[in-house]
Amino acid sequence: MYFFTITMKLKRLILPLAIILISFVSHAQLIMIDGETGDYKYEDVISVEGISKAQILERSNQWINEYYDTNTPVEIDSMGFTTTVKYEFKWKFIQKYIPIELFYEVSVKAKDNRYKYTISNLQIGKTVNGNVDAYPLKIYIERFPTKYQINIEEPIDTEITKALESLNHFVLNDKLKDDKDDW
Repeated sequence: MYFFTITMKLKRLILPLAIILISFVSHAQLIMIDGETGDYKYEDVISVEGISKAQILERSNQWINEYYDTNTPVEIDSMGFTTTVKYEFKWKFIQKYIPIELFYEVSVKAKDNRYKYTISNLQIGKTVNGNVDAYPLKIYIERFPTKYQINIEEPIDTEITKALESLNHFVLNDKLKDDKDDW
């Protein structure tokens, strides 16, 4: 009898805990957030043994032009460079596909045998007469109900993660990663 009473109390405790856990999981965030500013930001230092600072900067600049298919010259100073790039995709909101143009800054700073990348200033907008007319991604995402926010974050996080893997591969191998399947 005593065991039955304990089991019933545990069942009453487990249900609220499960509901709380599900609510936290449903509000998961994919895009990296800077702890200091609260803005979306990807940043890390990558070790690349045996590659000089000049080689890292040259390869990362070449990667920007090839990966983003741009011919815009990137100004490189003694430490690195920062440039704005564009990623276009379609976001499925309920039953409708919405075309999205995402603009963000890619910054690469280098020292011998390592580099630091930063992807920041993520914005949604359009290019009008050669100028970017955009506003912060965070403000754009917060306009939608919480259950739909993950659907826009997922393709953005996937693309940025893929781009960063490609950058690392290019710095190490001096060529773009071949994503084609060998089969």
